[in-house]
Formats: sequence, structure tokens, C-alpha cells
Amino acid sequence: MDEQNKIWFEEILFPRRSLEPNGFRILMGAIFILSLIIGIMFYSLGAWPVSGFFGLDVLLIYWAFKIHYEQGKAAEIIRLSDDKLTITRIDHKGKREDWQFNPYWVNVSMACPPNVPKNIGETFIQARSHGKGTFFGTFLTQEKREELMHSLKQAIVDCKNYRPV
Repeated sequence: MDEQNKIWFEEILFPRRSLEPNGFRILMGAIFILSLIIGIMFYSLGAWPVSGFFGLDVLLIYWAFKIHYEQGKAAEIIRLSDDKLTITRIDHKGKREDWQFNPYWVNVSMACPPNVPKNIGETFIQARSHGKGTFFGTFLTQEKREELMHSLKQAIVDCKNYRPV
């Protein structure tokens, strides 16, 4: 790589999913068995229509988890090179949005988006320049957002202060 295209910072962010696929299978198996046992109990007591709702519950829980995992395919790519800061957001369907900022003019800070109540105390990373901006890293924890912001700000300072010999 030549000095003209130096990458100062690059981070790929994915939404965190706490339940691995194997854990999901175990959880769904436990829910299925529990619903089956309770459904059989209601059936044996003569309340057979109730047992069908337990099967419906299992399907709805499965569907909710599938949506949750599908949305976990989203990603954000933050890349700082000599001439631009690029923030790329790819949603779970593959739709891509790009924002580009000049590293000499961009301001990276923590801010509260207009659609989030200020009383919850959470702030998000915002990149702004010349009246345009975007929030990113919104699915990260507050601590991870602050770490990312500080790392990116330091990389921007290093990029601005770099003078090739």
C-alpha cells in the first residue's frame, strides 16, 4: 500500500446477538417440550382447544427469534483514509447507505438524536460536517460507543497531523 492511500482507522460493527445458533436450538426445544407437556395436560382435562394455543406460542416465539437473527445481519463500516471518513451502513436486507466526510472538517462527538428522549441518558456517536451528519454505532453499548468515538477521534487527529517526509 502506498502512502497516498493510508488507512488510519477501520472498524466493522455488527449487532451483538447473545444467543448462538446451538443455544437457540436448545431453547426452542425446551419451549416445545414445555408447551407439549402443558398442552397434553390441558387436553387430558378436557380443555382441548387450549392445547392448540401452546403450539401457536411456539411458532410465534420461533418467528420472533428468526426476525431477531435476520436483523443481526446488518453492519456498519467506519473507515478513515487520508482524504475521507466513510461511514457505510448495510441493513439486514443488503441496502447500503454511505456518508463521506473530509477528515479535516468532520466533527465526531456524542449527541442525543432528535427522536430519542433526552431523559434516558444515552448518547450516540455523530459525525457532522457542513450541516450534514449521521449517527452510527447505535446498537453498541454506551461504553463501546465511547471507546469507538475516542479511537476514531484519535485517528482523525493522527491523520490531520501526519506530514510525509
